[in-house]
Amino acid sequence: MGFISFNLEFYKNELQKLQTANVSKETIYRAQQLLKILDDLVDEGYPKLSNKLEEIYSGVSKLKAYLKDNNAQPFPIYHKMLSTIDVTYEQSTYELNEAIGELIENAEKIKDVSNDSFLLELIDFCQWIGYEEDTAYIFLLRDTLLPYIYYQRKSRKNIYPWLLGRKTLAKLANKNNVDDEIRSTIINALESGHCDSYNAFCDMVLPKMRGVLKKYPQIEKTLITLLKKIKEKHIIVVESGCFGTFPMLLMSLDDRIDLRMFTTYPYLLTIYGNKIYSSKYEKNRLFETLYSQDLYFRFFDVRNGKFFVEKCSNKEVEKRAIAEVKAILELAKDKY
Repeated sequence: MGFISFNLEFYKNELQKLQTANVSKETIYRAQQLLKILDDLVDEGYPKLSNKLEEIYSGVSKLKAYLKDNNAQPFPIYHKMLSTIDVTYEQSTYELNEAIGELIENAEKIKDVSNDSFLLELIDFCQWIGYEEDTAYIFLLRDTLLPYIYYQRKSRKNIYPWLLGRKTLAKLANKNNVDDEIRSTIINALESGHCDSYNAFCDMVLPKMRGVLKKYPQIEKTLITLLKKIKEKHIIVVESGCFGTFPMLLMSLDDRIDLRMFTTYPYLLTIYGNKIYSSKYEKNRLFETLYSQDLYFRFFDVRNGKFFVEKCSNKEVEKRAIAEVKAILELAKDKY
């Protein structure tokens, strides 16, 4: 049981619903979302689900035919001019907070401002998250770098940028794919069919995640040490989406934590409920079209409670990243 088996069952049921329901804007939108999930996975280099779904149920062909028959187009796949395979990184490393500070300083000096319309939605996302004086906010980078910079420009206290992701766990555990082990606890909970509420979901997932962490004491020790440095009574962990793996991982270690995500997969919307800003899963990859969040910094290490990064040496990436930060700084002047 796992990601593939769960999704195959999910897609089988969704395809049956599309075949039996009257065609409407809602069913067309659902088909677009379902196809978008598969397209995104393939684009990220994970074609197995799409291939299996096509092999067993002709699922991809059916979704494409459904849209074509109803004069609808699939959601586009968003691409940047450059990707990770096109760029190189400096050999020097930088402490994360210092690197962000330098990025902001550079943005303050330039006139070029990014006109990416998604930046406005990031501001709305920040406003939806809100701010409470007795609460700490952990922004999980890379995808929430610009929201973190927005909060910083608003002079908000108790905000923390953490570069916590797949590479961080691999570095700490000296093993790849640890995040898949952790994420499997979420998939197993969904497959169980017993998670009809957020609380029931947490009751099932969090102890299992903590059990996985026991296999990787360096990860557990590092995260607990970082969390102990935060003294506020409440902590909000901010992420783009979709599974909520890393916010839930932190929740398994500290009962002060709650999460806020931009979006999630359709099958997690009911469970996460008001923790989710938008039900429009198709916007999730827009986080990765921003150069400042996707390419400019790359994780290098975490040690002594600090994250270290390498900076992209490509001048075009740097130019676009700085222009995006400039836009956030300008928008912060106009929005509460």
